[in-house]
Amino acid sequence: MRHFLRNRCLTSFRTFPLATCGRFCHAPGKEEAASDKEAAPQRSVPRRHRKLYNITVREEGEEALRDFLPEKPLLPPGWTLHHEAGQNKFELRKRVEVRACGVEQIHVIALLERKKYEGTYRMDNGEREEQEYLNFVAFIEKESYPNGGLEFGLTSIDMDLVLDSLTLHPNKAQLEVARSSWFPTMGNKEKPLTTISAKRMRDNFYRGPMISELDEDFSDEIFDYLDERGINNSFANFMMSQAYYLEQEEYLNWLRLLRRFAD
Repeated sequence: MRHFLRNRCLTSFRTFPLATCGRFCHAPGKEEAASDKEAAPQRSVPRRHRKLYNITVREEGEEALRDFLPEKPLLPPGWTLHHEAGQNKFELRKRVEVRACGVEQIHVIALLERKKYEGTYRMDNGEREEQEYLNFVAFIEKESYPNGGLEFGLTSIDMDLVLDSLTLHPNKAQLEVARSSWFPTMGNKEKPLTTISAKRMRDNFYRGPMISELDEDFSDEIFDYLDERGINNSFANFMMSQAYYLEQEEYLNWLRLLRRFAD
């Protein structure tokens, strides 16, 4: 069965309780103490926001002691991953040749979860429970057919892959507009095409039929097409794990940056 509930309510990894211990501490030796003094000279003035600074130190220490931390997932064979620190987006690319279909370029784009607190609620234990899913898109281009490409709207939910939409772009210009709706890629340095402008232009394109309205054998063949290119349930599970890992890394970077401004 390829029918999945999209509104299932699952517990995000953020809902695991944090440890209540303090900072790491040990008794430094004389040499270590001397080196610390050389590396960190005495402050001439007190910190303006000492409490905020100490809280960020405490939070980072507690994060390191959590019982469950997202591990860096193993990248599937053939894929390359790109993510810039401080960005809400990560990309995967793959060059593949499936049987006699020729060489194809696959470009996957995903955005880390945007916090929507009005759509969540507190459980009895005080932790926040929210839906656990990740939307991403896969663009497929054929080198033997350089005009346009395919755009698959996908969702990873409960370790399963859900196909939301399939859009066919007849030319490169339309394909780049669709790609720019995720992040700016078109235009020039003086006047780039914003994601909002791209989304407005994209609304004029035919987005394809409702996948749920297709015959079962038709939709199964589309899933098989993706599976042969390495996009399946295992890939959906990887995408969710990668989003967890990067979100945790970005949170730690956020704490460290806040500490700089509190110093």
